[in-house]
Amino acid sequence: MFSYRDCSIISAIPLWEIQAYLAELGAVAASELVYTYAGLEIEVSACASDVAQSLCIPRHSIHVRGDKALAEQFLTAFRFRFLSAGG
Repeated sequence: MFSYRDCSIISAIPLWEIQAYLAELGAVAASELVYTYAGLEIEVSACASDVAQSLCIPRHSIHVRGDKALAEQFLTAFRFRFLSAGG
């Protein structure tokens, strides 16, 4: 459905929500911000904010290593999980 350059995305989802989602899936923490799930390695890292300091918008890079098709499926499922229409 979607294709991803380097199997990574930038997300504005707070870290605790990303971690809760990964736990819900049954992902195993390999280190503080690296998880394994379904043969994939998922790395979550904070991005530097390029917005004014008065706005606190979380930004995280989610990079998935492993089978490209499975990685893209994971990223698409992640996007749909956090898709919001403002409600």
